[in-house]
Amino acid sequence: MARIRTLMLGWEFPPFINGGLGVACEGLVNALAPRSELSLFLPKFRNSASKTKIRIIPTHYLTHPADFDPYLDANQTEEIYNKDLDERVEMYSDEAIEASKEISFDVIHAHDWLTAIAALKIREKSGKPLIFHVHSLNYDRAGPDEQGQIYNLEKQVLQKADHVIAVSHYTKKICIDYYDADPEKISVIHNGISPIQAYRHPKPFPDHLVVFLGRMTRQKGPSHFLEIARKVLSQISNVRFVMAGTGDQLKTLMTKSIRLGIANRCHFTGFLGREKIRDLLSMADVYCMPSISEPFGLSALEAAQFGVPVVISKQSGAAEILTEAKTVDAFDTEQMASGILKQLDAGITIEPLPIRDWEDVASDVVTLYESLLNRAT
Repeated sequence: MARIRTLMLGWEFPPFINGGLGVACEGLVNALAPRSELSLFLPKFRNSASKTKIRIIPTHYLTHPADFDPYLDANQTEEIYNKDLDERVEMYSDEAIEASKEISFDVIHAHDWLTAIAALKIREKSGKPLIFHVHSLNYDRAGPDEQGQIYNLEKQVLQKADHVIAVSHYTKKICIDYYDADPEKISVIHNGISPIQAYRHPKPFPDHLVVFLGRMTRQKGPSHFLEIARKVLSQISNVRFVMAGTGDQLKTLMTKSIRLGIANRCHFTGFLGREKIRDLLSMADVYCMPSISEPFGLSALEAAQFGVPVVISKQSGAAEILTEAKTVDAFDTEQMASGILKQLDAGITIEPLPIRDWEDVASDVVTLYESLLNRAT
């Protein structure tokens, strides 16, 4: 079979990364480029340096007004979403639809709800099959009771897409149970990770180090992390807890650490770039991911790559990959604390885990493309 021509719709890509979606898109695009004739449609934002990052593939840049940068601060997710994002999504969609008329493609591959309107309209006009790639859902961010505009758009594209990629069995179940998606047209393709050479940095203090990485929003469970920290510190005092990331709850969390009497043991770093995150993981004794709902959880895999023992929420896709990890219900802070204490008491660092990379993911995606196109002929 000739190389498949893929029209891919994305919203995040380096250097503008807001979370796991951008990291996943970068990894997948770079691995797919040699296997597929790939046209990646992205918003082009003021001062964007993306062009230099993905020169290896034919790329279509869709220009928005220069006074809008949706990644003003790569961490201000809630602020961005609460502004005039509807208008920006509509503009992106209109321009993507027009640009799609100028290229030839066999399949449409769209990432998350921000690209859904464009994807559905391009599918309607072209008649080409649409694969919708689910990295995160409104269910994860807002809970099962919030069924507003974003939920309705997600439901529409999940039901109308020719096929759906879910990043975990956990996410597939949510698609079926809360969005009435057809289970027969959902494939689970776990994320990969970019291989790195693990290293260890000495800590600048003698205490144990427990790390949290992620946005300071309800979904990621940062408030639970502070409760877990308090329970650990009630048993042993020589532990420091580092929370790396920012978000709408950051100031509230700082205040809570004071109220709990653990502020002198908690460190809030704000946003950290990739190299700083890796340096932090290289010093960690335990990584804790108490997410309330985590479609995948790339950060847990990154920690495992560094040989860091992980204690993570059962409500996560990473739990399906890290089968040796301590997994606990997200709301059970007692058991989370117990898991951390056991790891600290054991005083061990696990061997860095061999984890599938983006080449494996790209291979699975191309196989899905071929299957979908064969059924269409």
